Amino acid sequence: MAAARTPKPSPTPTPTPTSTAAYTITDLGSLGYGVTRGLAINNNGQVTGYSYTGKTITLKTCCGGCYPGGPHNPCVEHLYHAFLWSNGTMTDLGTLGGNNSQGLSVNLSGQVVGGSDTTTGGSSFLWDGTKMSAISGLGTYAINDSGQIAGGCGTGSGNHACLLSNGKVTQLPNPSSFTLYNCGASAINNNGVILGGCDDTSSYEHAVVWQNGTPTDLGTFGGPQAEAAGINNLGQVVGFAQTSTDADHGFLWSNGTMTDLGLNFFPAAINDNGVIVGSDLIYKGGTLQNLNNLIPAGSGFTIDNATAINDKGQIVAEAGGHTLLLTPN
Repeated sequence: MAAARTPKPSPTPTPTPTSTAAYTITDLGSLGYGVTRGLAINNNGQVTGYSYTGKTITLKTCCGGCYPGGPHNPCVEHLYHAFLWSNGTMTDLGTLGGNNSQGLSVNLSGQVVGGSDTTTGGSSFLWDGTKMSAISGLGTYAINDSGQIAGGCGTGSGNHACLLSNGKVTQLPNPSSFTLYNCGASAINNNGVILGGCDDTSSYEHAVVWQNGTPTDLGTFGGPQAEAAGINNLGQVVGFAQTSTDADHGFLWSNGTMTDLGLNFFPAAINDNGVIVGSDLIYKGGTLQNLNNLIPAGSGFTIDNATAINDKGQIVAEAGGHTLLLTPN
C-alpha cells in the first residue's frame, strides 16, 4: 500500500546496466493517450491508478491568460480515468458522471477505491468488479482484503482519520502528543491497522498509526515532521522523517523503533518480506539498489519512481509516463 507523493532526487547508487536482469518488464499500456500512472498493486498482480484517455475537453479558461483585445486560446485538457489492470488487460472504471477519476488502492478481490468527479463536484468510490458506486461521508484512500476502507472525514480543521467497516463510518481518535489541526488515513493493512498523518497547528505533518483505535505518533529524527507512505501486514511502516537540520531521511518504523534508511530516500511501499521501494530505488536485506541496474539493458525505459510492491516482489514503477510492472526473474 502506498501514499502518492512527488518524487525527489534520489541518492546513490546511480544506474549502471547489468548483463543479468533481476526483473522482467511489462508495460501496462494506457486508456488511449499513452500516459498512465500506477499507484497500487495486490498480491494477484492487479494494478490500479489512473490513465489518460483519448478524449479531451475544452476549458473556459485561456492558456497563458485571457486579456481584453488579445488572442483567446482556450485550454484543452485530456481526461483521465481510474483503471484496473489484470492479466494483460486494462479496464476503464469510468467515473461517477464527471470527467476524471483515479484508483488509489486495490484489494485481493479486485475491489478498487479512489476518487471521481461527479456532475456537481467530487466523491469517493468503490469499484466492486462490475460497477463504480459513490461512498458518502468518507474520503477514501485504501481498502484491505476484508473490504475495510480507510480515509478521512469531516471538513476544514475538523478533518479526522476514519474507518468504513460493515457499512459504518467510525471517526478515529486524535493523538494527544501535539496540538492538532487535522488528520487523515492513507493506508490500512489486513489486520485493520491504519496508517496516516496529522498536521499540527504549524502545518508540520506527523506520521500516525492507529491500532485497535489507539493512535501512535511515530516521531522524527529530531526534526519537525515525518510523512508515512506505506504499511505491511506486520505493522512495519515506511516513509520519510526530518532531522534537526530539516534534512529528509527515509525511515522504517517497526515495533516502536524508527530506523534511518538514508538521506533523500523517499520510500513509497513495503511488502510483508520487508522489501521497500521508492524513488527509483529498492531496499532489500540492508542494501539499497537502483532499479535501473536490475532491469534488462537496452529496454528503452528509465525508471523514475516506484510506487508499490506486493508480497511476490512485483513492483509498480513509472518511466517517462509509462507504468511498468517489474516481475522478479
